[in-house]
Parts: sequence; structure tokens; C-alpha cells
Amino acid sequence: MSLTLLPASQSDIPQLVSIYFAAFQNLLSLNRFPRTPAVRTWREENLHDGLTNDAHFRILKIVREDKIIAFAGWSMPIEEAEGSNTHDKMPEWPKDGDIELCEESFRVMVAARRELMGWRPHFYLELLATLPEYQGQGAAGMLIRWGLEQADQMGLEAYVEASPVAVPVYRRFGWEERSSRTFLDGKHTEVFMVRPAVCKKTVL
Repeated sequence: MSLTLLPASQSDIPQLVSIYFAAFQNLLSLNRFPRTPAVRTWREENLHDGLTNDAHFRILKIVREDKIIAFAGWSMPIEEAEGSNTHDKMPEWPKDGDIELCEESFRVMVAARRELMGWRPHFYLELLATLPEYQGQGAAGMLIRWGLEQADQMGLEAYVEASPVAVPVYRRFGWEERSSRTFLDGKHTEVFMVRPAVCKKTVL
């Protein structure tokens, strides 16, 4: 069956959150965001805000036979003055979440991104989720290529955070491991990866 890549809409958000919950079963996600109604509402509001109020955020979906099976959230490159804190602001966390773990892990992730990317414009794959029963069928690759093709056209780097199981996938698309950090007393590792810029070729 063919897969179709489309922009996500507000009406898709409940389905996207269900895909997120099904796909992210690692300990860090489950501990930060227990699968409660309050957390679901928070995640839906978070995606709604991204679609409505963030001009630099794109949510794409993959549809198979009228069913959404995967989605991605790409943060587009922005020009930042050195020393600015555009990426450093923490959201208000869901009341049912582990607030302390949310604060700790996201501060580490923000700091790692800033250390590796500085204030250079870059593409950031912020979210990527596929329903487990459709994994390995090409949906994630389509979503990844969407952003990387634009990054290559602009000659920019791309950044992603990955669990160890996802690292081989990102390696195939040119990302390189640059650093990592463990959480939950070493039970979860987050790997920080950079895909070097590919210069756009000029045809003479």
C-alpha cells in the first residue's frame, strides 16, 4: 500500500498524540509523561500551540489507506543573535508528569543542543513517531527525508536526539553521534546527533 506525506492539521492532533503514546515506550518518556488524561490534554495543547503559534515548526503526517500511521515535528532554521535564549525556554509541564525529571532532562537536552549547534541556523527533528505495527515500512524515512532535503538545499546542518535503538536509523541518513547522557540512574540513554551540512551542488 502506498504512503502519502501531508501537512498535519488541527483535527489530526488527537490521533497524533495516540501515535506518540504508542511509539514512545522508553522509560524516560513513560516516567516524564504518564499516560493519563491530563498528560494527553497537555500534549494535545502542546501540538496545537506548535501548529498555531510557531511559524518555524512544521508537523507532517504519513497516511496509509486514510489512516495516519506516523508523524514528525521539524523545527525550521532561524537566525539567532549569539547569546540569545530562543531554544532555552522551558514549557509549563503537565500536572501529572514528573516535573523534576522533566526539568532535569530537558535542561540537559537544551544544553547539549546549544553546545553542539551554538547559534548556527539548523534543522531540528524534534518529534518522530510511528505506530509500532507500521514500523519498518518506510514512513519514518519519508518524514526524515522531508527535512533533510530542505537542509541540503540550504546547506545547513540537522540535529536530533535519539534513544540507542534509533541511532542506527539516523546513522543511515548521515547523522553522527556527538555526545550522550544517561537518566534514571543509568536506565535510559539519550544520544545527541548532528548531521553535517551538505553543500548544495551548482549545475553549470
